[in-house]
Amino acid sequence: MNFIKTKKVNLTKKEDFLRKALLDAQKRFDDAYKGFQNVNEPDLIDSYIYEINAATLKYKVLLHEVKMMNDDNSSVR
Repeated sequence: MNFIKTKKVNLTKKEDFLRKALLDAQKRFDDAYKGFQNVNEPDLIDSYIYEINAATLKYKVLLHEVKMMNDDNSSVR
């Protein structure tokens, strides 16, 4: 019985972490894109492109985690 409660608490913590991490990745993407639109210096343009790519990749990975977790939860029910 304790195992089920512990597993649910861990899922909730993981869900909270993923939700916050997704919001953070989205904010980083938005900030980098705004910065990219407002610079002319080639090095800064490159820097913002890297930031956009990194945020996009992080968002995709986290979104995949959420989908996998939802698939696992739906198979338990």
